[in-house]
Amino acid sequence: MALDRKTLAFTQLPSTKGDLYTPTSGTKGLVHNIEIHNTNTSTETVVLNYHDGTNEYEILSQDVAAGDTFIWDFRGVGDVVEDGGKYTGNTTTAAKVTFKVSGTEEPLVSGISLAGV
Repeated sequence: MALDRKTLAFTQLPSTKGDLYTPTSGTKGLVHNIEIHNTNTSTETVVLNYHDGTNEYEILSQDVAAGDTFIWDFRGVGDVVEDGGKYTGNTTTAAKVTFKVSGTEEPLVSGISLAGV
């Protein structure tokens, strides 16, 4: 089964923590890269978290200068966002930082993983 690379999330970051990407029900997300672009005229601090369905963990705190783009590229299969997991995050000023997640989603099949196919 071929997996289709696509945009998994595309939004403006909020100034208070909010949900950014949750895999479609019955799938797990394989995140290949995250693009963060600051459209503000001043530096923005971007905070990303991974919530595993029970606990939340900060995975990135990055200052992004005015007009700059930060790309976080995950090698191999990618960063796995399990069914029930999600990315949350925020930035200094609402609606000034563009957030894009690219990757694939694979269906959950009991005992079988399509990762690396």
